[in-house]
Amino acid sequence: MLLFQEGKIRNLTIKNRIALAPMGQPADIDGGFTQSNIDYLVERAKGGVGLIITGCTVCSDEYEPRPCNMHNNFHQNDRLGTLADQVHMYGSKLCLQLSPGIGRMSFIDPFTPPYSSSPVPSYAFPDLICREMPVEGIKKLVKAMGYSAQLAMRAGVDMVQVHAYGGYLIDQFTSAYWNKRTDEYGGSFENRTRFLREIIEEIRKMCGSRFPISVKLTIDSVDGPERPLEEGLAVAKMLDEMDVDLLHVGRGAYNCRWRMVSSVYQEPGFDIEAVKQIKKIVKNMPVMVHGKLDGANIAEKALAENAADFIAIGHGLLADPHWPNKTKNNRLDEIIPCIGCGECHYNAMNGKILSCAVTPTTGYEKEYALSPATENKRILVIGGGPGGMKAAITAAQRGFQVTLWEKNTYLGGEMTVAGAPRFKKDVASHVEYLVRQIYKHAIDLRLGFHAGIEDVTKFNPDFVVVATGAEPIMIKVPGYDKAHVTLAEDVLLHKKNIGNQVVVVGGGLVGCETAVELSMQGHDVTIIEMMDGILKTASHFVANDQNLRYLVQQSGLKILSSAKLTEIMDDAILYEKDGQLQKVSCDSVVFAVGFRSNQDLYNQIKNAGFESVVIGDNIQPGKILDAIHQGYHSIRVL
Repeated sequence: MLLFQEGKIRNLTIKNRIALAPMGQPADIDGGFTQSNIDYLVERAKGGVGLIITGCTVCSDEYEPRPCNMHNNFHQNDRLGTLADQVHMYGSKLCLQLSPGIGRMSFIDPFTPPYSSSPVPSYAFPDLICREMPVEGIKKLVKAMGYSAQLAMRAGVDMVQVHAYGGYLIDQFTSAYWNKRTDEYGGSFENRTRFLREIIEEIRKMCGSRFPISVKLTIDSVDGPERPLEEGLAVAKMLDEMDVDLLHVGRGAYNCRWRMVSSVYQEPGFDIEAVKQIKKIVKNMPVMVHGKLDGANIAEKALAENAADFIAIGHGLLADPHWPNKTKNNRLDEIIPCIGCGECHYNAMNGKILSCAVTPTTGYEKEYALSPATENKRILVIGGGPGGMKAAITAAQRGFQVTLWEKNTYLGGEMTVAGAPRFKKDVASHVEYLVRQIYKHAIDLRLGFHAGIEDVTKFNPDFVVVATGAEPIMIKVPGYDKAHVTLAEDVLLHKKNIGNQVVVVGGGLVGCETAVELSMQGHDVTIIEMMDGILKTASHFVANDQNLRYLVQQSGLKILSSAKLTEIMDDAILYEKDGQLQKVSCDSVVFAVGFRSNQDLYNQIKNAGFESVVIGDNIQPGKILDAIHQGYHSIRVL
């Protein structure tokens, strides 16, 4: 495979074409790398990644609060050196991503206007107008970037990547949309790119001509005005002429974040065709591309078509750090699929450690590792959804005797429903992976079994995990029990046929996804929602939110917000809006208004004296992350 051929970046040989894409991790108190940072990155090297790129690391905090890691002090080199040494033990190379700051994108301080190229609105706090970075500050940051790069080189880092991407500070200077300066750093293309050029020149000066420099660049903002493609191509051409050693390209902006950071709703390799335009003008630099490339066939195709020279994988390597070795050894059915939920980024933007919904050890590689069982306990898991399956698999991995009961004739629970729409293949793939793991391990599985307290008492387990999930809610308005009224999950699982004119009750996550799926099938769909807009209660990553809203908009379905369902008739629904009673014709009504937990069985088991725990939606309706993590940890700490 081309993926596993050596690649060259200046004088640096990379053992394969796979890079860990840069993703941020919380830093130590002084900005340096924590032991958890090191363990996380080294695990990816151990898994076969050729090039490890760290998350964004700033060179200074003089002009803004430190938003991430920082490397500007000789005494931070001990930890960075340890990271470099351990990455090298597995034959991988280490690249430190360096940035002069994030400028108008600062999300930390809502009271102090951040610095930017010009007095433009702050992204996170639009009422704050940015301060123009003084020339003296620009010069200081250029020097700081050079010094940080030299420190990294002295620590044993193999390459640095200049972060000129994503709407952050360098990008604010190169963009004609944001840069309104009239001095030597604004106006013409040459002036707007001066900051970036000076940084590269300073790194060359401090590190020598043989030390590789990469640049991460946004080639265009797709749906926004920040970066037209022509400007991105011109910057790429300039970098090529400057003899930069690797160009890492992406697309998008924060106002269309899903073009920038992959979401569950996107197709694999969504940036490949656009990046081919870069390859037409770049003559010397190898090019690296990212964007949902954790399918070996997609990554291989990008290399074969010369769309890229290196493949960067982010979320896929959070879900499975051993993706490269499993792919190389044709153990594809063992790869842990990313579900595209964006919880990794969502948590990081909330100041938490980078995590993964489907792999609880991500970010806690040593802290959350499993230990072999010391007692021969009989574990009973009731419920075969994601949490229940994860608990059963984890118990088998530890060496316990495991029995799993599931009321349905299939495994997956609500995760099967979540993966049913055609644009949720990532979720469906993970359900298939969990099912494979159930059958791979020595788990006594019983499907189609409605367990009661008598069954548990007769079985007499040592420990019970109750993961029976939650039941969908149906609002009991007049007519709710008519034959043409059903639940979203029955529609998505094709348990019930529906007519052409459909009203979906509920504009939350499930309602919107169901409505889009039905629209794609050719149905005439209307969403009715009590709140003043859709997705008001969804707590998910902004890229997924934006992408789903885009699908809703493109589908052409109708939305009735601030509307209360009052009655379901044979051929219509009645709703109240602005004090007026109105009607929508339909021949099917689909409820997607949420779920309700029922802990009766758990309480009976607990009161009967069995050691037990309740997890996932059975505690309260939540996320896949909650169910899988709770299932894993309920057994890990046992």
